[in-house]
Amino acid sequence: MKPAGRTNREADLAWRKRSNLSARAKSRKTPHSVNHGVNTGFAMRRANRHFPSVSQPYLSLEAELHDAFWNAEDGGSELRLMAGFLKKHPGPALEIGSGSGRLMFPLLQAGMEVEGLELSPDMRALGEGKAAELGLKPLVHAGDMCTWKPHRRYAALLAPAFTLQLAADPAATLRHWHGWLENRGGLYLTVFMPYAELDGALPENSWYHDHQAALPDGRIGLLETRHQLDRERRLLHREHRYSIPGDPPVTHRSRQTIRWIGHGEMLWLLEETGYRLERFFTDFDPNRENADPDDGECEGIVTYQVTRRG
Repeated sequence: MKPAGRTNREADLAWRKRSNLSARAKSRKTPHSVNHGVNTGFAMRRANRHFPSVSQPYLSLEAELHDAFWNAEDGGSELRLMAGFLKKHPGPALEIGSGSGRLMFPLLQAGMEVEGLELSPDMRALGEGKAAELGLKPLVHAGDMCTWKPHRRYAALLAPAFTLQLAADPAATLRHWHGWLENRGGLYLTVFMPYAELDGALPENSWYHDHQAALPDGRIGLLETRHQLDRERRLLHREHRYSIPGDPPVTHRSRQTIRWIGHGEMLWLLEETGYRLERFFTDFDPNRENADPDDGECEGIVTYQVTRRG
């Protein structure tokens, strides 16, 4: 989770994404029957006529609690997948939305050549502190994933934790990233479908408990969320309330807009923006390679591994 590369990984990716979406999706026993939008290039072009405001970077308590929420849910599945991907694409790599180094720093410790891109100054500051504790000297660029211009090309790009869905214009962003890659360089990215919201398991405009995590100092971090859906433009608008109970309590509120992208749309986007699909699999499980994301068994998370076409 992280935006600056993620233009803002606000609070989603927060968590799995950036939220407990995957866990909630497990309760769905039947194939997805709700009409979530037409999976066609035409539908994507129509939806892109009006772009939402770009989410803001993680700041304040949102940045502080970001890694704690992710770590409470994820046993390192994306880290292992990213490490394997980089072995197939050796050379300089860039993590888009590197945050405070949750994924980037272990890759550096494993001897991989990875730089970071992060929009949030608070996340970068947290990362500097962690890097100093680990004895690392990472190269983290300050910038927006939609506009930043690198001084080199990369053998691989990493966009984990649903980063792409924070872009106002996913097609333009993918084209922009295309220019960062060496010929036949690799792009790793994950997206998710917010089935819990779309299917009504989480009612709109109602606050609900989203995350809880124990912090190193013994305090408890909490997150409450409520959402609204714009089905026509396939946008999920979220409000977040972060807090750490105490005397006095620490609180922070933020907003985030993400775009959901169906599997058919994602395949079309990748083809249109100059990438060749190598493989895809669901729910961070390579054994579910080429599994139908709409088969009712998928929790809604799809990982794509693609290469840049000349």
